[in-house]
Amino acid sequence: MLALTGSSGSGKTTLMSVLGGLVRPDAGEASYDGGAVGTRHGEPRAGTALVLQTYGLVPTLTAEENIAIALRARGADPRQAAERAVAALVRVGVGDLADRLISELSGGQTQRVAVARALAAEADVLLADEPTSELDETNRDHVVAELRAEADRGAVVVVATHDPEVAAMCDDEVHLVDGVLAETVTSGSRQARPAEGHEHDLYRRPTP
Repeated sequence: MLALTGSSGSGKTTLMSVLGGLVRPDAGEASYDGGAVGTRHGEPRAGTALVLQTYGLVPTLTAEENIAIALRARGADPRQAAERAVAALVRVGVGDLADRLISELSGGQTQRVAVARALAAEADVLLADEPTSELDETNRDHVVAELRAEADRGAVVVVATHDPEVAAMCDDEVHLVDGVLAETVTSGSRQARPAEGHEHDLYRRPTP
C-alpha cells in the first residue's frame, strides 16, 4: 500500500492518471505485469479500479446503481452486481444510502460511494486519488482500513493524499515536488517531519 504525497500542483493526479491508463506519458511507458496499464482508447486495463478526485458518479442514479452499473460493465450479472454493490456500500459505512440518489448525498457520503465502487470491483490494482479529503477522522480511518484490506488481499493499492495521517498508514511513500520524484520513504525509515514550504506539503525533506 503506497502513499503518493506532494503539495497541490506537484503532479499527483497526473501520475495517478498515467498509472491508471487514462493519460499517456510524454516519455517512457507505464506497465503492469508485462502489459500496458491502459487500452488504446484511453481506458484503464480490466483489472484496475479507480477512485477519481472528481468521483465520476452519475448524479441521477442511486448509490447502488452507480456501483452495479460499473460491475455489470465488467461482466457481472445484474443480481450479483446489486449484491456486491450493497456489500461494498456497507463496508464504507453508507449501506443505508443504497437507494439514495447521488445528487442527494453530502460530499463525504459521495466520496465513500466512489470508494465503494472501487472496492466492489475486487481489482488487482486500486488507485485512489484523495479518497478521504472530505471525511472526518473516524470515517477517514475506516476508509483507509478498507483500502488496507484490499492490499492484504493481494491488490496493489496507491493512495494520493495530502493527509500525513493517511500516508503514515501506508507501507511506503513517494513524494513529488514540481512533477519530480523527490523522496521515497519506506515503512522502516518513516519519521515525523516539520511542515515546511506549502501549507499542505508536510513531507518536504528537512533542511540539513
